[in-house]
This record gives sequence, C-alpha cells and structure tokens, in this order.
Amino acid sequence: MDAIKCILTRRSIRSYKNEPVSEEDLCKILECARYAPSGINNQEWHFSVVENKKRLNEMSKIIGEDMNRPDYNVTYGAPVLIIVSHKRGNLLYEHDGACALENIFLAANALGLGSCWINQLGDEIHYKNPSFAGLLKEAGVPEGYKVIGCAAVGYPNQKVEAKDRKENTITILR
Repeated sequence: MDAIKCILTRRSIRSYKNEPVSEEDLCKILECARYAPSGINNQEWHFSVVENKKRLNEMSKIIGEDMNRPDYNVTYGAPVLIIVSHKRGNLLYEHDGACALENIFLAANALGLGSCWINQLGDEIHYKNPSFAGLLKEAGVPEGYKVIGCAAVGYPNQKVEAKDRKENTITILR
C-alpha cells in the first residue's frame, strides 16, 4: 500500500472478527515497530505480544475495576495486544514508544488489519495491583520498564469513516 494512502486510511477500530492474526503478519508488524525512530537511536523499547484470551480477560477485569467499568474489554475483542514498554528513566521513552506504536498502526493497516491505541495499561494505579504487575511480567514486560501504550490488532468487524479534521491546526512561517 502507498505510504500516503496508508496514513490517510488508518482508523481506530473498536470491533473485531473472532479470527487470529497470522504469525507472518504479526512478525511484519513487529519488525516495523523495531524500525521506528528513537532518540539517539537508543532503541530501549520492548514489545510484548499477548494472544492468550484468559490473560487478556484478566487484564480487562483488573483495569475495568480500577476504572469502574465492569464490562471493559482491553482489546475491544481483538485477538492480539501488543504492549510497548520502555526502560524507565529515559527522558525520551514516551516519544520513542509513540513512534513505535504509530508504525504498528500503519503496518497493520497496510496488511488489511485493524488496530486501536490502548493506553490504560500505562496507568500507575494498575501497577499497585500485584495481580496486574504479575500479568505484565508474565507477558514479558521487563523489570524496570514502563508501559507506554498498546495496540489492539485484528481483522476489523466494522468500517470506520474518517472524521472531519480540525481547521487552523497548521502554521507555516516562510
């Protein structure tokens, strides 16, 4: 897919088919994440992939309780959650993680998959819950790393049209 078309057609998907993402597509998406820019090329991020429905349901339950949303589903039903974490203490970690997430979203779109940014796993309130911390550790988030954001990935079960873009968001000084 053309890069410009990929950027302009990417949408946040919040309803997915009950269909697994192929290993080949998942590997391509993760490779694109690894090629995101990072400050001073430090590449101190880590990508953890959760496909285990039981674990995703456990994360959803804990987060839903913390947010007072008992029906919360961390992936909106997507079969894959890619957790992007970064070494704590690096001043650029949030920027690096955001760049990696954008590459994930664009790669998914180019492959005909849907995605959605999931930010609740980075909330400090969840880290106070030993069960949640255990789930992150089990998912492979390294010790000393903080979750920057996540990507729910799967086959879209909906068609989402572009919303109008705000005016006056660009200034050019020549």
